Amino acid sequence: MIVVLIVIIVSVLLADLYFYKATNSLIEGWSSAKFIKIGYWSTTIVLLAVLITGYVMYVFGKPISGSLRVLLQGVVFCLFVPRLISLGFFVLDDSIRLGKYIASFFSSGVSSESITEGEGGISRSRFLQLSGLGAFALFFSVFTYGIFKGAYNFNVIRKKIVLPKLPKAFEGVKIIQISDLHLGSFFSSKPIEEAIKLINQEQPDFIFFTGDLVNDIAEEAESFVPVLQKMQAKEGIYSILGNHDYGDYFYRSTDPDVKEKKKHNKDLMKKIHREAGFQLLLDESVNLEKEGERLAIIGIENWGAKARFPKYGNLKKAVQGTESAAVKLLLSHDPSHWEAQVIPEFKDIDVTFSGHTHGMQFGIEIPGFKWSPAKYIYKQWAGLYEKEGQQLYVNRGLGFLGYPGRVGISPEISVFELSNS
Repeated sequence: MIVVLIVIIVSVLLADLYFYKATNSLIEGWSSAKFIKIGYWSTTIVLLAVLITGYVMYVFGKPISGSLRVLLQGVVFCLFVPRLISLGFFVLDDSIRLGKYIASFFSSGVSSESITEGEGGISRSRFLQLSGLGAFALFFSVFTYGIFKGAYNFNVIRKKIVLPKLPKAFEGVKIIQISDLHLGSFFSSKPIEEAIKLINQEQPDFIFFTGDLVNDIAEEAESFVPVLQKMQAKEGIYSILGNHDYGDYFYRSTDPDVKEKKKHNKDLMKKIHREAGFQLLLDESVNLEKEGERLAIIGIENWGAKARFPKYGNLKKAVQGTESAAVKLLLSHDPSHWEAQVIPEFKDIDVTFSGHTHGMQFGIEIPGFKWSPAKYIYKQWAGLYEKEGQQLYVNRGLGFLGYPGRVGISPEISVFELSNS
C-alpha cells in the first residue's frame, strides 16, 4: 500500500512540476503571476488529497459513493486530466528541442538559436507552449460544463420501431426506455424527479428499465424509492439488473462472508424494485394478451460477451412460455449480448433493449453523424441497430459513472412507438 501511495504522489508531483516549468515562462512579468502560482500549487495539494483519500478508502474497503464519489471524480477530471492532455504539447516541444540539440552536434548548419526559433513572428516552442496551455483551458472548461450542465441535460429521443409481425391489437403501443440510473452518483433526488416529469408527460403504455440502478450496492437506491414511485405507465414498468447491481465491484472475493453479502445485496435490490413499482424480470418473461394476440416481454440477468463482465443470465430459461407470442421484446443490459447470443441462437426475438455503454458520456452527436470513444469498445454503442431481421436499441443512460458529467452525449429518455408498417 505504501509503495503504491508513494508512486501516486511522486507521479502527480512530477507531472505538475513539468507542467509548471513548461508554462512558467508564459506568465513571467504578469502582475498576477504570484497569485496564479499560488493557485496552481493549491490545486495540486487538493488533487493529491483527493487521490490519497480515494486510494486509502479503496484499500480499506470503505464505500465511496454519493456526493463524496462525485467530488473526488470531479476534481480528478477537472484538475488532472486536462493537465495530462496538455502535457502532450510540452513533451512534443521538448522532444523537438532535444532532437535539434542532438542534430547540432552532427551539423554545423544548426545553430543554438534555430533550436527554438520558427520562421514566423512566434517561435515553434512558444506556439506549442501556448497550445498546451490552451488545451488545458479548453478541457478544463469542457469537463466543468459537463459536470454542472451536461449531466442533467435530459434528451428525449423518439423512434418508431417497425415490426411486420406486430398484431393490430398492439399497434401504436408507446414504450419508454431508461437505463443506467447509477443513483449513487447523485447529490440529491431533484435531477431524477425532473427526468420522471418528462417521462410521465409522455403517458407511456410501458416503461422498460434496463439495469444499473446503483454504482456499487443496493443501499444507494433506498432513499430514491419515493421518487421512483412517481413514475407512471399505463400497463406496467418492467426492469432488469445490470452489472453494477450485484455488488461485484464492492464486496471482495477474499471476504469470507462475500456470498452472504451479495445475497443480501440482491435481496435488497429485489425489494427496492418491488417497492418502486418495477416488475423485476430475472430470467423471466411476461405474456401480454390483447384480442387473443400475445406480446412477450423477456428480462434476462446481466450477460456480457466481454470477459470482465458477468454472464449471469440464462436466456433459454427466460424465453420459456413465450412460444405463442407473436412478438418478443428482450431486456438485456449489455448490448454485446445481442451479437454474441441473441442473434445466433434466438432468431425469434424481435427487439433487444440495452444500455450499459453510456455512450462513454463523451462524444459528438449531430444530425447524420455520431462519434464516441465507446465505438472502439462496443460495436453497438448508442441508438438503433438492425441485423438479420432483429433489432437492438442501445440507450445512452440517464445517470453517470466515473466522470461525473456528460459532454456531447446527453442523458437519454427513449420513446418508442410500435408499428407493423
